Amino acid sequence: MKEYRFGNSKVIIHSPLALMNKEEQKEWYKQEWEKGNPILKTIVEAAVSCERDTM
Repeated sequence: MKEYRFGNSKVIIHSPLALMNKEEQKEWYKQEWEKGNPILKTIVEAAVSCERDTM
């Protein structure tokens, strides 16, 4: 769990990704992509769609 404060708001991240360094995160994403994680693929599709919409 990792906690951030933005003004009067508190954000708590319960994902283990928040505790990983950049290299560990990169490896996690790579492994999940290769496994075909459907949620990760949906997130990527949404991000790509947003990118296309702003061009």
